[in-house]
Amino acid sequence: MKKLVIILSCASLFLCSWFIQSSTADAKEPRKATILYFNDAHEISPVVNEYGDRGGVARLKTVIDRVKEDNKHTAVAFGGDLGGGTLFGGVYKGFPIVEVFNQIGIDIANFGQHDFDFGSEVTEELVEASKFQWITSNLTDPEGNSFANLPTYQIINQRGIKIGIIGLTDDMYTTTNDGKVIQQDIIPSAKKAVEQIKRKEKVDVIIALTQESLEKDKQLLDAVPEIDAVFTEEKAEDRSFIIEHGNDYILAPEGNIGSVIRLDITKHAKDINLVPTVIEVDHTVPENPELKALADYYQNKLEEDLGQTIAQVETSLDYGDNHESRYEETNIGNFVADSYRDHFYADIGLMNGGGIRTSIPAGEFTLRDAYAILPFGNKVILANVKGETIQAALENSVSRVESLGGGFLQVSGIHYSYNANHPVGERVQSVTINNEPIDLEKDYLVAMPNYIFHGGDGYTMFAESEILVDDTNAQTDAEVLIQYASKLGTINASLEGRIVVIQ
Repeated sequence: MKKLVIILSCASLFLCSWFIQSSTADAKEPRKATILYFNDAHEISPVVNEYGDRGGVARLKTVIDRVKEDNKHTAVAFGGDLGGGTLFGGVYKGFPIVEVFNQIGIDIANFGQHDFDFGSEVTEELVEASKFQWITSNLTDPEGNSFANLPTYQIINQRGIKIGIIGLTDDMYTTTNDGKVIQQDIIPSAKKAVEQIKRKEKVDVIIALTQESLEKDKQLLDAVPEIDAVFTEEKAEDRSFIIEHGNDYILAPEGNIGSVIRLDITKHAKDINLVPTVIEVDHTVPENPELKALADYYQNKLEEDLGQTIAQVETSLDYGDNHESRYEETNIGNFVADSYRDHFYADIGLMNGGGIRTSIPAGEFTLRDAYAILPFGNKVILANVKGETIQAALENSVSRVESLGGGFLQVSGIHYSYNANHPVGERVQSVTINNEPIDLEKDYLVAMPNYIFHGGDGYTMFAESEILVDDTNAQTDAEVLIQYASKLGTINASLEGRIVVIQ
């Protein structure tokens, strides 16, 4: 009996020793988590242009599935912009993309400003339709509550690696302003969200999902050193960026889902290591059959909905290969501004050049063409505007031509000249309205997008102007353009010297 007890005791000691050694060995094994990031999902199908054949949700699904097979501890983050900006986004307002994301398995999403192009109520509907979590750290309602009562941060735990995520959105002045969404300052909002994370629990990594410029991303990392990496908006259509800023990273995928950024996070004891790589989403990636079928369904539906011919284009309507609509007169700019002016029999029609999104070749003009030119769904309003306000608006129009600012005004009923070599605020040289010098004290009837009237692209000067036809009673820009094209029957827009650029 004594021998049996001794044998059992030895066996017990051996097993305990083995478990301790095994546990110690396991503790020394590094753990690994992965985050996949992409943004700019305006299109459900691949985009084929001068940059190649890229994107598409069916390829995106394949890329995500492959990474998850490599490491099941993978989270997928979307950086924003799934509506507006393109024909598909303008017609369907992002809802098919949310439907796709629900199938792909997105974990977390931040807003881009284009997610508000159709008003905050549509944005809230998109959030409601989502099976994944949206966050925002700096967008609030007028009372200061988080937009749509969303979390200001999220903590994701992947195999014991705790990742704090915040979401920041800039340039809300470039989207529809319905007064229901307030953009709070980026850096104070980031600091507040990071402090909330730190109070909640100890995290290993903090990541910011941002929609802002590279320079502001760098300022963010300098001001909030707790942030380890920034996943930001696209900086180019054909290139991804992995930028080291001190010990941190700024990571930007290609536009139109042209690539995905993969960030591998390794934890070994107390050491954390981040390794970013780029995964191309191009023609070499097979399309997931189920999502390809869904994308094809929506593309066919788009064809059916928009294939109707409404006019003939005599001369091609040119936006410009170098974004000329953002710094000089274009015939497509004249066509759009004329449609607004004609709609209300106004004195003046104004259109921001950045809101014109494509050229149209000579031939049949369809519903599709109208929505492709004006995909944002802005309303065309009518206002009484003093001459001095128009003068101020024109100065704002030419204040950012060097950087191809989208606020550059295409006009109808106006002729004006400017010199970009002069200081901002002193660039406009002459203005005539209906062939008469502008009267700074006179009221003029002005038709324009509600986006401009409500302050988009810096047009704050209209705040005191009297609105005669407001958003509620106005038609969308594409609808106004369709009616004008139908009325013309034949579209033959030309350059008329409405805008003179003085060199």
